[in-house]
Amino acid sequence: MTKELSNSYSLLNKVLNSLLRKKFGPHFTIRLNSLKFISNRVNIFYFHTRTEKFSLKSLKPVSINELILIKEFILFNLNISLHCIESKSYVEVTDVEITII
Repeated sequence: MTKELSNSYSLLNKVLNSLLRKKFGPHFTIRLNSLKFISNRVNIFYFHTRTEKFSLKSLKPVSINELILIKEFILFNLNISLHCIESKSYVEVTDVEITII
């Protein structure tokens, strides 16, 4: 992983975690899948997609409606953050896959 990708990945995790906790409560933790993140950004077009994967950890049960809101919230804020971080090579993420832990 290059230094630039590593910094982007770390910054995105911190920003999205902070935003999610402020909006939905401190019992949530989210983590971006590093392998998917890197494969979407290196010049290997075989694996290149416009989808990111996340792991969501919750200390409380989560309703389906809350999951839909979280997914939309993460997708919106992910694209805004990526637009700021990767301004030269920005590609819009069209979908997020969330795995609940």
